[in-house]
Amino acid sequence: MKKTLNTIIKFSLYSLIFLLPVFFLPFSFEAYEFNKQYLLFFLVSLAFLAWFAKMIICDKEIKFRRTPLNIPILVFIFIAILNTVFSIDRISSLFGFYGRFSDNLIGILSFGALYFLITNNASTNKGQKTINNKDKEEIASHPLLTVDSSLKAFLWSVFFVLLFSYFSLFGVWQLLSKLAPKFQLLAMLGRTFNPAGAYLEALAVFLATVAILLVALILIRSKENIIKNSILLTASFLLLLIINFTPVWLVLVLTLIIFLVFAFWSRIFKEKINLLLVPIVLIIISTVFIFFKPSTSYKISISGFDILNPKKEILLDQGTTWKVAIETVKKYPVLGSGIATFSYDFSKFKPAEFNQTNLWQIRFDKAGNQAAEVLATQGVLGFLSWLAIIGIFLLISWFFLETKITKIKTQNEKEVKDNYQLPLFFFFLALFLSQFVYYQNTTLAFTFWLVLGLSVASWNPSGETPKEKGVSFKDFPEMSLVFNIVLILLFLIISGSWFFAVRFYLADINYKNGIISGKTENFEKAVNLNKLLSIYRISLSRAYFTDASNEVQKPPEAQDAKKIQNDLAQAIDQAKTVGKISPNWVVSFENLGMIYRDLRVFAQGAEQFAIDSFQKAAELEPTNPVFPTESGKILLNEGKTDEAKKAIENTLELKPDYLDAQIQSALVSEAEGNFQDAISKLEGIAAQNSSNVEVFFQLGRVYYNNNQTDKAVSSLRRAISLSPNHSNSLYALGVAYQKNGQKEEALKMFEKVLKLNPGNQDVIAKIAELKSPAPTPAPTLTPTPAEKK
Repeated sequence: MKKTLNTIIKFSLYSLIFLLPVFFLPFSFEAYEFNKQYLLFFLVSLAFLAWFAKMIICDKEIKFRRTPLNIPILVFIFIAILNTVFSIDRISSLFGFYGRFSDNLIGILSFGALYFLITNNASTNKGQKTINNKDKEEIASHPLLTVDSSLKAFLWSVFFVLLFSYFSLFGVWQLLSKLAPKFQLLAMLGRTFNPAGAYLEALAVFLATVAILLVALILIRSKENIIKNSILLTASFLLLLIINFTPVWLVLVLTLIIFLVFAFWSRIFKEKINLLLVPIVLIIISTVFIFFKPSTSYKISISGFDILNPKKEILLDQGTTWKVAIETVKKYPVLGSGIATFSYDFSKFKPAEFNQTNLWQIRFDKAGNQAAEVLATQGVLGFLSWLAIIGIFLLISWFFLETKITKIKTQNEKEVKDNYQLPLFFFFLALFLSQFVYYQNTTLAFTFWLVLGLSVASWNPSGETPKEKGVSFKDFPEMSLVFNIVLILLFLIISGSWFFAVRFYLADINYKNGIISGKTENFEKAVNLNKLLSIYRISLSRAYFTDASNEVQKPPEAQDAKKIQNDLAQAIDQAKTVGKISPNWVVSFENLGMIYRDLRVFAQGAEQFAIDSFQKAAELEPTNPVFPTESGKILLNEGKTDEAKKAIENTLELKPDYLDAQIQSALVSEAEGNFQDAISKLEGIAAQNSSNVEVFFQLGRVYYNNNQTDKAVSSLRRAISLSPNHSNSLYALGVAYQKNGQKEEALKMFEKVLKLNPGNQDVIAKIAELKSPAPTPAPTLTPTPAEKK
């Protein structure tokens, strides 16, 4: 029994160390983080259950190795639990924000369990000595994990990460897909595909920290695996040169400088001082790339892909990141807004000047760096507990290194061979520094906790087992029953979690199928399997609305009125449910507002509901210019000109160059009867936006309503030249032709509109009018004439 449980622990941990950096699956909507989180949870929970069962069933005692980080990590986990309980979005805090997944309470619990599994089952050597405190006999024992074997498994994983990444960049997967269909998936993931993360920048951060480890291993353990480590270092650094991510160079330079200072101060290399040329050369190259970026000056294309200038990840700048974090802490100082709620923080607290950047339409769900995100989402307590773990680790590691320096100076071969503290220390330091320049995905977070656990395991002096704290059932027989009950409960909790995890995974598969196929039933299955995720319900509500719209497009005799009514009711119901599940998520009310806005086409009375929804969305994202603009459009359509004008003015204060608001400002002038002001505004907008179809359509429409028909025709023709199938422009041009008495041209325009909008009753009536001998009066053109049903 004990052997079986030990095998489960060993297999789970080594599998996790090797697999997680390279793991991805094609079945879910997101191929990377979602699947890595599943792998982490399944293997850690399996190993933890086996370890706990071994102590209770086989060892008849509960024991833990005493390490200086046990209490800080337990405190960090406890604060994370409190943080989730009081989070503004408990679902995201528990499972992770959809699409990102890497930050969540389940992940933190898994990483905490991973730390205790490593520190209680790993050692620096294969055969360590334990001391029985009762009879003082030395007993040979064999740890389930060794630091050496764990690092070897990890570096093999790094090898495959590099291999997959190079194959992607140089188009090998695309070539193989032509020869063997089974490689088609990897080819479809693109030329920037890498298993360490969705973006090359994430890969760069990962490889930069690994490069620090490899440098230290090559210099400190030069007699062991030097060829393999040198090849990995070279391959990693070449890939860093290709990606050319500036924050990575900063991390490399700073960590290597600290390494050099330590090396000169400790004098551990003596006559081997020339080995330090390796980090010195890396520092020089990194510095050159920080200031001069030479790779951007050259172009090497393979199958049309520029190898030296791959697609860059869109990241939130560090200045805005810290501004959002500070404002969030002011509002939620103790526990923050909640794990994985940075999307809320960004929407709520992003500065108005962010609207003047090219990225103003992006709603960032992750901070520009992990440190700021921890501060914002976990508050002062979470941030201090995070710093406490890192600070205590660095401080104690330094003390251990000081005692090790003397032994290394003597060039005692055994001491040098057993020394992993120095490579792991600088590996961890690089991981820590990287958290101030980049956010943390699952691979980086796993590496952080793995190195933390292995480093603490390497603190064991002279290969002896660290002190342990525990309770023996022999001394307290009553405890046996208590812990057996605890084991049963733990088994039920973990197995129950696995059951729901499988359901949630199947839900995501159906969601992905729905995105691809557009079938409503796929979204329905996703919601039925996982009723907690709002994104599934949002997609389902939009699918229902699309179904209703498609039904309305059919000829009247073929329409199913009951289906239209039911689909619209379902769309509204799902959108409202999202607002209840995620009341602090701006997308909840944005989606509801859009559905009510578009519902005006089908039924009267939805306008106020749309305005209320957009106002709620604006409360959650006060600097977003879209919401007051949408409210202004609806108010203007209802004839509430003064309220619409106020809404549009508020928008232009947030973003003066917001095109949609500028157009609406001109339409407000038209509604006030000031046609000259409206035309002047639209002409100015058109001069600055010569390729925008909406501008020329509205200008042509206002020209028409001001009896400037020739100018109207010219402007509307311009709009159609930009977008030949723009229904509103075609309709308006048809009306203008009709006013000029050009019935044949008008008829052609209306027939095109009808072809694009089958069943449009207004257009059908226009065609009938033109074909009748009776003269028809020229109508006034509304802002969206072709939307009439």
